[in-house]
This record gives sequence, C-alpha cells and structure tokens, in this order.
Amino acid sequence: MAEIFKSLPKVRYEGAKSTNPLAFKYYDPDRIILGKTMKEHLPFAMAWWHNLCATGSDMFGFNGPADKSFGAATTGTMEHAKAKVDAGFEFMDKLGIEYFCFHDIDLVPEADTIEETNKRLDDISDYIKTKMEATGKKLLWGTANMFSNPRFTNGAGSTNSADVFCFAAAQIKKALDLTVKLGGKGYVFWGGREGYETLLNTDMKFEQ
Repeated sequence: MAEIFKSLPKVRYEGAKSTNPLAFKYYDPDRIILGKTMKEHLPFAMAWWHNLCATGSDMFGFNGPADKSFGAATTGTMEHAKAKVDAGFEFMDKLGIEYFCFHDIDLVPEADTIEETNKRLDDISDYIKTKMEATGKKLLWGTANMFSNPRFTNGAGSTNSADVFCFAAAQIKKALDLTVKLGGKGYVFWGGREGYETLLNTDMKFEQ
C-alpha cells in the first residue's frame, strides 16, 4: 500500500517547550496518572465521517474544497471505499489513535437496494477486519446513518411511513451486525431526524 499522508510524520510527545507544530505538548500516552496511562484515560477515536468523508462543504453554498479521494480514480466507488480504509489506518497510526467509529454508509457508497448495500458492507468490513488484525486498531462504536437519504425526511423510527420504518429497522440490524463483527465496544442509536414536522403530526396528550 502506498503511503498517503507523505508529509505527515508520526506525531509524538515532545513536551510543553516543543516548537514542533506536529508534536503533542501535553498528551504523553505513556505517562501514568492515578494508576493508568494517559492513553487509557483518553481513548481517542477517529470518526470515519469527519476525517475520511467530509470535504468541508458549506450547506448553504459551495462544495467542500478538501480532496478526500485518497488516490482513488473515482469517488463514490468501492475502490474509493478501500482507499478510505487505507487512509484511515495510516492516519490512526501516525497520530497514535487506537480506536475508530463509523456510520454504515461512511464505509461504502449506498446502492440502489439494501441488499446490494449490505453486500458492499460485508466486503468492506472484511477488509477493515484484516487491517485491524494487522495493526491492533479497535472499533469503539458503530451506528447507522438515517438522516442523509431523503427517505428519512420525516424521521426513521418516528416516520409515519411503514416502508421507511421497516427500511430503518433493517439498516440498524445490519449496522449492529457490523459492529459486533468488528468487535465494537458499543453501538450508538443516533436519531438525527427523529421527531415530527408540526404539532399536527403528533398526539400531544400522549407525548406528555
């Protein structure tokens, strides 16, 4: 695998007086405090979305300037998905990060059917697992993205569409399976669009 972040050396602890902008000045992973190392007290995790997917776009205007292709010829492909895995594990290694976390469709481009998306998730999770075994990196948590696709405009668990509710349940089930497969320490139920659009969409007496 070709090195992706060629200009980024491994970031190490150099102390408060260091003038190196790519050095930890106060975080010493091996320093023992109250019987535990700082690394144990502060189990940092790389968020797949923020580090490997987000391009810094302005939701009210321009597309983001950040290039997150990581050498893939075309973004939004399985080639690109694997390139993000390579980039992510190199990034974690250079920053000394031991954990990562993800939304399901951070890992792969969503397909036209849930069956095809799940197949893509199976393929990429196999690839991630080999990287984990080779590096010792661990999964902190997984979750399902049920807010980006327009189908979730009116929520996932709180939607009034039985079709959308069933799709969401199947998506969560797959995300749970992936989290268990990769040995995650936890799972996050992230309700990004849950709720209701207007008071006409809910029974206020029941809600109270």
